[in-house]
Amino acid sequence: MGFPGELNLISVFESIPERKDETEDFYYDKSIFSFENEHEAFEVILSPFYGEFALTVTDKKTSNTMSYIDFHSVRKLEIVEDKKDCSKIRIMHGESDRFENIVEITLKPRYKFIFREQYL
Repeated sequence: MGFPGELNLISVFESIPERKDETEDFYYDKSIFSFENEHEAFEVILSPFYGEFALTVTDKKTSNTMSYIDFHSVRKLEIVEDKKDCSKIRIMHGESDRFENIVEITLKPRYKFIFREQYL
């Protein structure tokens, strides 16, 4: 499994994570990154050792959940882009000899969230 280090994820999400156990190494811990833009509030939950990634996007005006994804078989999470006005991550998940799921998520601090899924 491949996950970026904690400092790289702090940069991408522009958020210091809440950790389940501050004494544990980031890779073995559960971390929650919370951040928002003008329209949405985001919560990303990562457990690199267990290959888990969850994202909840909530509309700030209505408090309705706009998007929720929860993967328990993440093989790799990579940072595609980390700029001030745009961050992108790519998630490879699923275990199969026949196909691979790739999800790319674009996070723009001042604009709406973009989610795209691709099957290979």
